[in-house]
Amino acid sequence: MQTKSPARAYFETIQSRVYSLTDISSLLNEHRREWSELGHNTYRLVEVLLKEGVLRRAEFKSKEYPSIIRYLRGTPSPHELAISLRRGSFLCHKTALVLHGLEPHTTTIYVNKEQANKPVPEGITQEGVNRAFRNGQRQSKYIFRYEGSQFVLVSGKNTGRAGVISTKISDGATVDTTDLERTLIDVVVRPAYAGGIKRVFSVYKRAAARVDIDHMIALLQKVSYAYPYHQSIGFLLYRAGRPERDCKKFKEFGLEFDFFLDYGLKHPAYDGNWRLYYPSHLR
Repeated sequence: MQTKSPARAYFETIQSRVYSLTDISSLLNEHRREWSELGHNTYRLVEVLLKEGVLRRAEFKSKEYPSIIRYLRGTPSPHELAISLRRGSFLCHKTALVLHGLEPHTTTIYVNKEQANKPVPEGITQEGVNRAFRNGQRQSKYIFRYEGSQFVLVSGKNTGRAGVISTKISDGATVDTTDLERTLIDVVVRPAYAGGIKRVFSVYKRAAARVDIDHMIALLQKVSYAYPYHQSIGFLLYRAGRPERDCKKFKEFGLEFDFFLDYGLKHPAYDGNWRLYYPSHLR
């Protein structure tokens, strides 16, 4: 019987199933005594692990960007693969809705890596709001594909990972994702990443009774958006059946501007109670 290499024996005992080249290099540094025959050669370690069938190479391809290479042990879920593509990322938007049981499984996975802190923009104007929402929502082109799944990498506003939790998925792995309230905020900010505003409205109707209003308010205060998304959220929660006393809490942020439930609205309806333009088909 062929003796297992020390490196192979180690990899068969750990839970992680997705590795970057940097991850493998770090492991080699940690175990350089036990794996002394490999020296400090990360590429040699990868070659050994691939040859012994411990790992397999996965190439995530993009039409716009260079491929991303990962090394896999076993059969990681698409969700595990997604958060491996950028360190510190988490599942978001429609993918988070799936994990919260609000949408069916989809082969498109949304994963957010928050940007670095940026200077706080100066106060907005009505003209600026109108201009920002006149056209369709800009969407990420940072998209990769691997074995039937599509991974959309989103670069979101820096929030200090507000409302991000760890959760177990169906195969027992643990992944980071936005909690229910953060997810419902995110899909209002970027409705196209949830399938459009009609889907968002449908999700709100299914989720409204589960929402922790005070937690949602606290998240809105923490993320501190320049645009008054609280008007859209309050409107949707009210239309979804939450009591008026809950929805009034969102009005306490102020109703200074006419706002828009979605980008690029044509012939919208208007709700004066929320100072909000919305698609007429949602009446």
